[in-house]
Amino acid sequence: MPATTLPTRPELSEMVKTVAGVEIDVEQVQQNPGMTFENLGVDSLGLLGVLAAIERQYGIQINADIDDCKTFADLEAIIREAAGPGAEPAAHTESSMVINAPMDLVWDMTNDVESWPHLFSEYAAAEIIARDGNTVRFRLTMHPDDNGKVWSWVSERVMDPEARAVRAHRVETGPFEFMDINWTYRETGGGVEMSWVQDFRMKPGAPVDDATMTEMITKNSAVQMERIKTIVEDTARARVA
Repeated sequence: MPATTLPTRPELSEMVKTVAGVEIDVEQVQQNPGMTFENLGVDSLGLLGVLAAIERQYGIQINADIDDCKTFADLEAIIREAAGPGAEPAAHTESSMVINAPMDLVWDMTNDVESWPHLFSEYAAAEIIARDGNTVRFRLTMHPDDNGKVWSWVSERVMDPEARAVRAHRVETGPFEFMDINWTYRETGGGVEMSWVQDFRMKPGAPVDDATMTEMITKNSAVQMERIKTIVEDTARARVA
């Protein structure tokens, strides 16, 4: 029988840490699923134990060659294939917007976290907690919702200026089991295409389910991207003037 749910990346990290008996920085793995098991100190025997534990816990049969499982990304792909079409993947959204402005301006403005309360309509405050090179950890606080509740959480962004890409995730997950966000920037004939890809899963008992949150994120992303486009393009025109 196919699995009805798939393990999240944090769950997989903890499983590898426990079954293989190695010290793994779970947060680091979440940010870099391409990290190899060899670099993490997981040998073939330990990986076989992990695969056996996954089979027992999630009720799936894994027939993949262990030599093809070199990274967490490989492991996730193998599990998805073994689980079959009946499995429940993480919720997923994709949004993009072309901004008619220079790449450097788009990159700088959208990665200036301190300015996000101006750039995004949903944030009341953005507090920087720590910086380390191109990594920034920060707390976001939203405006009160319709019920007067104020949502706040800590996130972390790892920026790659050369690749024009950002990996981000929620450190304080709140109602989410996990929330991973990838931002990419690509030059086009009309400017810079900024794309957001979000993968997440809601916790059992969360105020909304995956489907509802997917719809909410998709609608809100369109609103926020349109606002960002307007602000960045206005800034670009002002600089030219």
